[in-house]
Formats: sequence, C-alpha cells, structure tokens
Amino acid sequence: MSDLNDVNQPKHSDDTRAVEAATEERSVRVVLSTVLGISFVVFPVFLGFWLLANIKGIGASLLMLPGPQMIEIPLLGLLVYIVGFALTSGLGILPTYAQSIFGGWIFGFSLGVPAALLGFTGGALLGWMICRVVSSDAVTRRIDRNPRWRVIRRAFVDESPMRTLGLVTLVRFPPNSPFALTNLALAVSGVRILPYAIGTFVGMAPRTIVACVLAASAAETGAVDIQTFIKDKGTWPLVIGVVVMILALAILSKIGNAAIARAFPGVETS
Repeated sequence: MSDLNDVNQPKHSDDTRAVEAATEERSVRVVLSTVLGISFVVFPVFLGFWLLANIKGIGASLLMLPGPQMIEIPLLGLLVYIVGFALTSGLGILPTYAQSIFGGWIFGFSLGVPAALLGFTGGALLGWMICRVVSSDAVTRRIDRNPRWRVIRRAFVDESPMRTLGLVTLVRFPPNSPFALTNLALAVSGVRILPYAIGTFVGMAPRTIVACVLAASAAETGAVDIQTFIKDKGTWPLVIGVVVMILALAILSKIGNAAIARAFPGVETS
C-alpha cells in the first residue's frame, strides 16, 4: 500500500504544480491587463493636447514628404498619417479624436475623413491583438465570476455574429466611449475579430466625420494651426466651433446610450 502511494505521489504533485502555475499565470495576465487599461486612460488625455498644439510642425513634415501627389497632398504623407494613426491609437498612445481633428485640418475633408477611418480601424485591429495576447482568457474568467458581467459578456460572444456586430456598433457609437479602453474590454470579453472590426468602423464613423469636417472647415480659413486660428479670428469662432462639435457629439452620445440601454436593461451608460 505504501509503494502504491509512493507511485501516485509524483503525479499528484505535478498536477498541483501545474494548477498553481496556471493560476499564477492568469493572475499575472489580469495585473498586466489592468496596467494596460490604466495606460489607455492616462496617456491619450495628455498626448492628445500635445498633438493638437503641434499641428503646424507635424503637418508640415507630412506635407513635405516626397512622392506622388493626391490633390496637392503627398501620398507618402497620407500613408504615414494612416499608419501612425493605427499604431498610436492601437497602442493607446494618442486619442482618436485628436488624430481625426489633425487629419481633417491637414488633409481636408475629402482625404482626411477616409484616412482617419482607415487609421482608427487599423488601430482597433492592432489593439484587439495586443489585448488578446496580454489577457488570454484570464480576464474572461474573472468577468464570468460576476453574474451581471457574465450576462453582458455572453450577450456579445454567445449570440449570432450579426447581433455581436450590432452590439459592438452601439458600444462604439457614443463619443464618450474611450477607444483604447473599449478595445481592451471587447478583446478580453472574447468578441470575434470580424464583427469587432466592422462594428468599430460603423460605430465610430459618425464622430470621426464630425471632427474631420469641423477641423477642415477651420483650416480653410487659412490658419496653419489652432493658435493662428485664434489669433486671426478671435476666440469666438473657436468657441462656436467647439460648442457645435460638443452638441453634435452629445446628440450622438444620447442616441448611442439610449440604444445601449435598450440592449442591456439596467446597465448604466452615463
């Protein structure tokens, strides 16, 4: 009998160590995902203002790049903007609103809007992949421990692809939905990449277009940057433009939050 226990003991010990190792790995992934989420909140807030304050210098650098011209805009400069938008938004470094304003200001409406749409879509895909690699299924397990959160998560992943697409669109629609943090939330919840990508594109298109249009309109006055615009036109045109953008985004937010409330009764959206 003693011999039999000695034989079984190593296997039992190995199984215990495997379980402990898996538990420890999941705990590390939860911590890393938390750190990622905090960075996604902090960095965009400050760096977004930095980008807008340096529109003139950064924009001039893009417009001076060599290569074929597209409506007096160098193709290389436009491509650098799109790739840069994707990388910095996907990594949670720069906010999409600032980069959309930048695109509309530098490239105008006709090129700025499609470039910004491509930029944030690429950023969403990059963010999804990073968050999935960091979190794996560790955060999903934590979410499922809470019955309310589990119901919300499963509404995204256990329904048909079309319903998932619709829910992702609704979550992306309100302008107060933080881009990088939403990438993290959707990725760790197990949302599949195709409805995630399409829903992100459709949901974020309205607010991106609003930001690009207003920025392009301001740039058409001949101002090279926001500081020059204020100096030449005074503060009132800027105030009016900001108010118009806030009102437009508030309307979008109201519509999106109302739709989310209908999809998830009892869930706070404000």
